[in-house]
Amino acid sequence: MRRKIYGIFVAGGSGTRMGGDIPKQFLPLDGRPILQCSIERFLEAEPDMKIITVLPKTHFQTWKDLCAIHSFHCPQTLVAGGLTRFHSVQM
Repeated sequence: MRRKIYGIFVAGGSGTRMGGDIPKQFLPLDGRPILQCSIERFLEAEPDMKIITVLPKTHFQTWKDLCAIHSFHCPQTLVAGGLTRFHSVQM
């Protein structure tokens, strides 16, 4: 029996260091959000991977809207990130 493989994408940043209004995980790269591009690359290598996306709770709807706009229909579990990356990864 094959073990389940999980991809955990920690994208809880606010983008303040970049000085932009949009968190960098949502910035477009080749017309799609960077987060989407990252997840797609991993799914190309492992199509049955279970996706867990860690985001600030306040950005859940933003991400859902972007997925709809870009026709990114990827089953994933959204998890609220912590106060810092350490806290997000620790969960």
